[in-house]
Amino acid sequence: MKLVLFENPGDKEPRPGLLTERGIVDIGGYVAQSYTPQLTMQGIIDDFERLRPVLEQQQARGEAKPVDSVRLRPPLPRPGKILCCIGNYWEHAQREPRPLNMFMKNPEAVVGPGDTIRLPKLTEPWIFMHEAELALVIKGPAKEVRREDWRKAIFGYTGLIDVTARGEGRRTWKAGSWLGKSFDTFAPIGPCITTLTRSPTRTMWWSASGMTGNCATITAPTTWSTGCRNWSSSPPRS
Repeated sequence: MKLVLFENPGDKEPRPGLLTERGIVDIGGYVAQSYTPQLTMQGIIDDFERLRPVLEQQQARGEAKPVDSVRLRPPLPRPGKILCCIGNYWEHAQREPRPLNMFMKNPEAVVGPGDTIRLPKLTEPWIFMHEAELALVIKGPAKEVRREDWRKAIFGYTGLIDVTARGEGRRTWKAGSWLGKSFDTFAPIGPCITTLTRSPTRTMWWSASGMTGNCATITAPTTWSTGCRNWSSSPPRS
């Protein structure tokens, strides 16, 4: 199942829906609406098992709108935290795993599908990179989860583009701090949250405008390369 937030023409706030092969199905009449889109989606995640039968029914038979007739918004507009891993991938089979290292991105950097990544008006940094990641959506509270119990903590997954301002070499600006990861628009997320009933090896898609000047936490492990290899995003502009 694929959960989305979307806007019809003229809408002032995103509404919850399902992304199906037939199009977008509005589920606003079947779930509790909170006072922010983020809290609405968190409520769906928290109450998903109770909601599953009616959502599956709507997925199969609910009225669907063409995807291109609505505007998809980030499915988690303000996640509690965005926690990312550094170098937890193997570029070659002979390479040893690196020690676990992590960093955080600013939740206020989140934008959605089709939104524009805007570069800061600075002379330093002057190099920017974007990397497609598979982001795991954690259903909280989750702490000290045992490896064999990982399914109890992970609700599903979405796509994330990790945009970085680089300094000398590939070092994150400034002096390796979180600043180079957290400028406005540096965390595109979406287009949907796919529940764990589907495999993360399936193709995920992203439509980006390119680089132009407690519950629902996001974790982005770069080791899930199979979930990223089919992505496409516009290249950086000079």
